[in-house]
Amino acid sequence: MALNLSAFGVLPAGLPVAPTPFSLHVPNRDVHTLYSLIDSAYIAQPAYYNTHAYAPNGTFGVSRDWLAEAKQTWLDDIDWREQEAYQNSFPQWKLNVTLPSDGQVFELHFAGLFSKKADAIPITFLHGWPGSWLEFVGVMTLLGEKYTPETLPYHVVVPSIPDYALSTRVEENETELNMTQASEALNELMIGLGFDAYVAQGGDVGSFLAQTMCGNHDECKAYHLNMYFLTAEQSAAVANLTVTPAEQARLTSVNAWSNTGSAYALEHGTRPSTISLVLNTNPVAMLAWMGEKFIEWSDNVVSEPLSLDTITSMVSLYWFTNGFVRSMWSYRVLTSVIGGAIPDMPTSYTKPFGYSAFQVEIATLPQSWAEHLFPNLVFYNAHNKGGHFAALQEPTLFLEDIEQFLAAVKPNVTASA
Repeated sequence: MALNLSAFGVLPAGLPVAPTPFSLHVPNRDVHTLYSLIDSAYIAQPAYYNTHAYAPNGTFGVSRDWLAEAKQTWLDDIDWREQEAYQNSFPQWKLNVTLPSDGQVFELHFAGLFSKKADAIPITFLHGWPGSWLEFVGVMTLLGEKYTPETLPYHVVVPSIPDYALSTRVEENETELNMTQASEALNELMIGLGFDAYVAQGGDVGSFLAQTMCGNHDECKAYHLNMYFLTAEQSAAVANLTVTPAEQARLTSVNAWSNTGSAYALEHGTRPSTISLVLNTNPVAMLAWMGEKFIEWSDNVVSEPLSLDTITSMVSLYWFTNGFVRSMWSYRVLTSVIGGAIPDMPTSYTKPFGYSAFQVEIATLPQSWAEHLFPNLVFYNAHNKGGHFAALQEPTLFLEDIEQFLAAVKPNVTASA
């Protein structure tokens, strides 16, 4: 049974524009279409490369057996209305924000837990692809169990990042989004909620957004990441630094992923129209493409693997919101040069920075590297389990890190509020 978090749904007083309460309800015809398409989906006949070549780390991607079983389980045992009701148990809103830079208007969706404490620290949690705001429901649940609105030390804002799922732009004549505009929209969301001093946390695409928010906007006072891609200059700067055996093992895995597991990103970045059209032909096709990442990027050895219920709830959200096609903008921005380094982000090297390293990650930051590159590093912790979807798979460990980081940066945030 879902925890009743409605008491945390009281927004700060005196907001210039009140956000609109939001509850998701997918029309019955769309739900019927989803399950009809799942039922009619054709899965290829068994062959060597979709059966015998599968390994736990997804050497050749998802196997035929996994996909066939997942399809049948989705049909027989997973009820979208139950998933929808669970999502709606978290307080949610929508708020329109206008970019000061170019006047674009975003209709941003967010979930949130709000405190009655005068010194509560505002923090926004930012997801990536193929995730969604649902990555943080475990963290929100833990906070709801641990605190009351009177004792919660934080204001927690969990948006659907711009152009993902439930966050869209309202103009008909959209232009291609970039990281600077998306970060500006999220900063305006926090300002619109009455926060002129806050902390940003992110992984995956959210890591780039959090960096950019802290680098470009005075209101963002500190940032915490659980994924980090080095630029070419940074890679050269840390090339001769010593790392621990555990860190070297993570780096070896990262290098292997870069060689064998990153082709999807080039497809997203260079042929977004093709892959979007292909995957929107059937939800089982989308499940194969997205499910591969939820499996491969998770710790399936020490941590509890992500359930099919969790994976299909993510896929369904993308399906019902036509979110896949819009989610490709981040890869267009980040894949400016084929096979090249990640472009520089406007990262702050003065505002407090924290990093959590989880065991299975597609990009990592050893502690010696973090200390060398970031004179503003105030928190670092490494874990021997957990993966790319750290908040989703290991919410307790993730929240422990966040609370320690927030305790360290509280003077920087509250002094500016």
